[in-house]
Formats: sequence, structure tokens, C-alpha cells
Amino acid sequence: MAAAAIIAGGRAQRLGGVIKPLLVVGGQRIIDRQLAVLRPLFDELILVTNDPAPFAELDLPLVPDRQPGQGPLAGIDAALAHFATRDPSTSVLCVAGDMPFLHPAIIRHLRDAFPALALVPTIAGRPDPLCARYSAAFAAHVSAALSEGRLALHALLASLPVIYIEEPTLRALDPTLRTFTNINTSEELTAANGR
Repeated sequence: MAAAAIIAGGRAQRLGGVIKPLLVVGGQRIIDRQLAVLRPLFDELILVTNDPAPFAELDLPLVPDRQPGQGPLAGIDAALAHFATRDPSTSVLCVAGDMPFLHPAIIRHLRDAFPALALVPTIAGRPDPLCARYSAAFAAHVSAALSEGRLALHALLASLPVIYIEEPTLRALDPTLRTFTNINTSEELTAANGR
């Protein structure tokens, strides 16, 4: 089963607490832009959020964190746990809810590449763990990290035998690497809208 999760639990403190997936980029909400790319490519798709009300009109399963307030790691934990109840061997592509420019070629590559504990793109030498694929086996490492209060996703990845997709491979699929753009500030939102 090909499964994906949009992780939408961030507090958006630098944007005044807005709900980032509902921000408009290029005349369309980020969530709608993401669904247009992800729905044709995955059998199952969920949204991880602790506030379901803003997303109630979406035809999409809404899954809460099992450990709210623990950051992106808790979002990945919720996604892996959700799919494990249906098929314990499922790998899950996780993307942040503030990425408006997902490129289908990048997403396909992450979905179809060889099996790995985690498959993580790297841009300028830095991993992007919120546009990455996680195996069912990764769930135990996430759970252990959460229970020990180790919430830094980058540190967890660095401690495990994950596979990184290097920038030249990514550029061959998405030459501008816009897939990895996310919206954290009003300046980034303005730039994404080409103003």
C-alpha cells in the first residue's frame, strides 16, 4: 500500500499562529495544492492535526497526535501508528503542511525508491525530514525517542542507518528544488506568491 501523511500540527508562531495549510499561494490554499499532487499518487492519505475543525470539509481522514505538543516527531509517530493498524508493513511518505510546491517527480521517487528505514532528501547538506518516507520499522525508534524526551528529528535521523537522497538526484527531478520550500514567515509567503 502506498500511504502518505500531511503533517499539519505546527503552531506557526512566526506567522501569528495562522493555520499554514490554509494559507493561499498562487490563488490556491496550500492544502489543496498538496492534495492535487498526493491524491493521484497514493492509495491512502491522511492529515495529522490536533485541530480538526479547520479541515472538516476535506474528504480526508484526520488523525491527532498521540503525544500532542511534541513537535514534528509526534506527527510522524501518529502517521506511522495510524497505518500500522491497517498494514504493519506500510511505509509512509510524510510532508509538512506548509509546502506549497510539491513536485510529482520528487514524490514518486520517494514513494518508489528502494526500501529503507527512512529515505530522506538532503538540500545543501541538510536533511529535510518533513518531506521523507518512513518505514514501519522506524516507528519503534520514534516511539523510543518520544518516551525519552528526545524530540529533535535531525538528531534521531543522524543516529540511525537511514538513506539520504543527495541534491544532484533531487535536482534531476525538480531542477529548482521548489518542492522543499516551506512557509514559516510572512516574507516567505510573499516570496512564494511571487511578490
